[in-house]
Amino acid sequence: MEYEMFIKAIGEYIEIDLTKYKRPQMERRINSLMCSQGFSNYQEYLNNIKKDDSCLSKFLDHLTINVSEFYRNPSQWEILKQLILPQIVEVNPSPRFWSAGCATGEEPYSLAMLIRESSAAIKPLILATDIDEQVLIKAVNGVYTERSVANVSPAILTEYFEKKEDKYHIKEEIKKMIKFRTHDLLKDTYHCNFDLILCRNVLIYFTGDTRKMLYKRFHDALRPGGILFTGSTEQIFKASQIGMEAIASFFYKRVS
Repeated sequence: MEYEMFIKAIGEYIEIDLTKYKRPQMERRINSLMCSQGFSNYQEYLNNIKKDDSCLSKFLDHLTINVSEFYRNPSQWEILKQLILPQIVEVNPSPRFWSAGCATGEEPYSLAMLIRESSAAIKPLILATDIDEQVLIKAVNGVYTERSVANVSPAILTEYFEKKEDKYHIKEEIKKMIKFRTHDLLKDTYHCNFDLILCRNVLIYFTGDTRKMLYKRFHDALRPGGILFTGSTEQIFKASQIGMEAIASFFYKRVS
């Protein structure tokens, strides 16, 4: 079985359209995982995935990138705190936020803590979604290793985490600010009227045409004047073509 046939067959089985992902990265990851488990061809690997739940679980875990950290690219979070958030709250004191592709939860928790640090008067709705149910379980639990919180300031650690033995637990006041849900960016319905959407270091794994489609869907999910916050490698070229304009590095406002 050739790669294209495998991608079609496994995509139908797990109900994820893998043809929308960049082939070089996807093929490299799949081949590496397949070889590490002792399979010599795609057909053999596909058959095992279908009959062995543990093999399927390993495939899904390896397939979804799930790399996250608290306050990733700190200077951009500072822009969010100092420039973007005040603009949002001025328009809507009960803003709607969406962290798309949230992985194990560091991003939406970072947002929740940033909001608390800015003003206790802000009453946000924070939706956090990911296609991977297993990482969402970890996100809901909100338990992180010392390595995971290495870039979190001591003051934030003290205020919003509880240390139990060698693990750091997000406090309930932050956890209850966020609603975690499963969501497939490619096929599921998007909610709308968000004041801010964070989708960072997720779209780099998709093809160019798929990225354009997803940016358009994010545009439609924002309220007029709403902001899309992208990753450091996800600059939107010709943003005006999808009704958006750059207002700071990696921040794009819906203008039409």
